[in-house]
Amino acid sequence: MARKKGRSLIPTPGSIIKFALKNHLLTAFLVLCVFGVVVGVRTRPVTSAIPWDEVFSEMTVASYRESPSDTVARFVIDLAAGGRVFRRYDVDSRTFLPPPRSRDYNRTITGTLYRPLRVRGHLTQGLWLDVPREGRSLLPEQFQELYRATLDYVKPVAVVAGVAGTLSGYSVGYRLGSWNSSLRSRAVQERVLAAPDVGRMITREAWRRVLLEPAVMGAEDDAARFTAVHGTQRVYANFFRVALNDSDGFIPREASRLARLGRLDESRAMSGFLESVHRAGTDSVHLSSADFGAIERWASLLARRGHWAREAIPPSGEERALYLGMLSWYGVAPPGSANERVWIGPRLLVREGETDGFIADDIPSTRVGGPLAWHAALEEERSGMLAAAGVWFSDHPEFVALVRLGSLETDERATATRRLPMRPAAADTVPVAAHDTTRVDSVIRVPVDSLTAAPARADSAPEGLAAAADTLDIP
Repeated sequence: MARKKGRSLIPTPGSIIKFALKNHLLTAFLVLCVFGVVVGVRTRPVTSAIPWDEVFSEMTVASYRESPSDTVARFVIDLAAGGRVFRRYDVDSRTFLPPPRSRDYNRTITGTLYRPLRVRGHLTQGLWLDVPREGRSLLPEQFQELYRATLDYVKPVAVVAGVAGTLSGYSVGYRLGSWNSSLRSRAVQERVLAAPDVGRMITREAWRRVLLEPAVMGAEDDAARFTAVHGTQRVYANFFRVALNDSDGFIPREASRLARLGRLDESRAMSGFLESVHRAGTDSVHLSSADFGAIERWASLLARRGHWAREAIPPSGEERALYLGMLSWYGVAPPGSANERVWIGPRLLVREGETDGFIADDIPSTRVGGPLAWHAALEEERSGMLAAAGVWFSDHPEFVALVRLGSLETDERATATRRLPMRPAAADTVPVAAHDTTRVDSVIRVPVDSLTAAPARADSAPEGLAAAADTLDIP
């Protein structure tokens, strides 16, 4: 008897369905699911198009050595959809390989993994961060604004909205409706692999991913550490911009100077980085693992030492002053140790796995260093709550599709209105009543264009340029 009572307490699938039908829960789920399918079908791109944004945003780059004693690393690129790898690309052999099915111990202990870096928004408004003079305390409210106000604030809302959207059926229907144009579709994956020159495009995007890794500022809450990392990132970004257009040969001269001083590792790393940037600047060049390795060696040198000239600065005197002044001119002077304020300029909010952070616009805003999938985000000009809303919407494309659907409906109605046939008498003119003392029914014919023409908009003023001076610390 007790066993029967225990079984009766466990709901059966039939009782759950009856309860859902009785309370219209299943009906509401199905209706919202169908609505999501309609929205997905109406707002999806052309099925023959290739979703390159998805390809690049879910791409993972890995470097490894066949044995720990190897000095040269090899790079592979994993193409994934929905978190699952569907093809691997070898940079040096330029061939697509099946996805890995097992773990390779040698690659695990000698490898470096660059996970997908997703853009969540763009902030065009900079701010000053006050750095405490003593101790290792947290940065003040402005530091909290840099991270929490733009990222952590929207996390609870995003979680609740995601759960509600899935349970309501709308998110499920949207994914079903947009499946044929999504990278999760096997047919779309085959189109990606069959695209002309796809290997070169994927390799260049992977190179950009490796290039941006040293510029990522994570959720660093220690004031001293934040200042040191930011100073190194400033040198790294400015050196890259110099390498893009080194018209007076500063980098070759500096590499030669380091070689004469016996700093061969620094000289080779600097020259290798310059060559890699030049090769990446030529679209027809197919990059190799050596170009990826040059980025890693140069970034690692700066991360360890803070600057390449720490032990190679001329002794005190006029030569020392001229050298430090030259570095300041190019924006690559050694970071100061007594900065009381740090300028954080326009930046992209990014997420790597579960870690949130930001990247300054210095590298992504360039043609060579900016990922193709980030171009739309860089054109956004948002701040404050608008940026927070953009972060939230970036995680929920099904809600963004609602806005897109409304725009499509509005455009279609406007197009249909313009196509309506017009009467011949009213094709060119519109009757407008006028006062006439002799005839009551007299009219004036006014051209239609003069009534419907929109007022001319004044050109926007040119954007101003803002720059923050870096404190120069002369030891």
